[in-house]
Amino acid sequence: MLEFVQLTDEEYASFQENHPCGQFLNTPEAMQQKLVDGWDVEYVGVKKDGQLVCATNLTSIPVMKIYRYYRAQRGYLMDYSDTEVLKFFTKELKSYLHAKKGLYLEMDPNVFHKERDIDGNVVEGGYDHSDVVRKLQKLGYEHEGFTVGYEDREPRWIFTLLINGRSEQELLKSFHQQTRWSINKTIKQGIKVRELGLDEVSIFLNMMHETAERRGFAKREDEWYVRQIEAFKDKGKLLLAYLDIPDFLQSLDQEKADLDKEMADIQQKLEEIPNSKKFVKKQRVVQEALDLNLKKRNEALEMQEQYGPVINMATSLFLIGNGEIVYMHSATDDTFRKYNAPYAIHWYMIRYAIAHGYNRYNFYGISGIFDKEDESYGVYDFKRGFTGVVEEYIGYFTLPISDMMYKMYKKLKG
Repeated sequence: MLEFVQLTDEEYASFQENHPCGQFLNTPEAMQQKLVDGWDVEYVGVKKDGQLVCATNLTSIPVMKIYRYYRAQRGYLMDYSDTEVLKFFTKELKSYLHAKKGLYLEMDPNVFHKERDIDGNVVEGGYDHSDVVRKLQKLGYEHEGFTVGYEDREPRWIFTLLINGRSEQELLKSFHQQTRWSINKTIKQGIKVRELGLDEVSIFLNMMHETAERRGFAKREDEWYVRQIEAFKDKGKLLLAYLDIPDFLQSLDQEKADLDKEMADIQQKLEEIPNSKKFVKKQRVVQEALDLNLKKRNEALEMQEQYGPVINMATSLFLIGNGEIVYMHSATDDTFRKYNAPYAIHWYMIRYAIAHGYNRYNFYGISGIFDKEDESYGVYDFKRGFTGVVEEYIGYFTLPISDMMYKMYKKLKG
């Protein structure tokens, strides 16, 4: 027996936490952010013989004065192959929302379309959930299509690193050569990563401002980011990549002391074995290392004089939950671009994912356009350097609630 039910916050949270369709966008934390942003939030679902088999969040705001626009953020928590439950839930949900003056419902299921590889190509014999699209359309949902490009909403295309139990060294070895080089460079250059507290959120916001202005991107207001950070609390990580110059100089001093000792040993060997090719070569290598050490020291001293003892270089916000870590927002100080600080942040969080048993490291949005000439290709190319797979959601669906008024609404919107 199927029963349409309203759910408490606790019932929804418990069901969402372990459901395969659970994702950060349909967590209780995301709903808390919606509440603070001014949306109404409620939860409904379906019980089958007393057991909860389907649940969804319903967020809503007024539209056309007397109606409401509803959204099921990241879709229903259910097995979409269960036609009986999907059909029953759709019918009951439409009646429920009609009684509440709903105009239409929009949802974007946490269901991938077709399995794709790192290059965005469809994997032969891989999964294909086109049937879910057809099933929803048959039930009256309007599909917005398999779109590409960036939109002012959640992305339809993402890039994900699947850890699959691999160690740090195994993952590092799997990365593209340029990515490995960039990570190792951040280590050699003394780039460190730490978490920012709420009292330091201005560091993140200021860098977001600078990055948005430089790249010509639209940026949300500061309060929106703060609300998101506050809503997710310990399920969010705000990270900063920085260079502590006094600390870096100290490490250079230690490196120089080690190199000086090595050089002294080589010179002693050359006195014992003059013109030894082996030790002449070693002497040249160590001298090059000493020259580089001096160059780094002089550069660090110049930077300290110009920018101060600690230089903030990049910042990122990650959200954590439902078995994955999601890379949400990032910003960099272009002055220090050559230090590759974003790589330090990602390597820090990938190691965190390994240590805490997260299988999915979600680099999040890409455009779904894989043409090297397209302006969006650089974002995708950066992410694919860590290896992984392209994932394509089945997309956005609209369920008209008040059919006649919805048609009128669409005409008015143009």
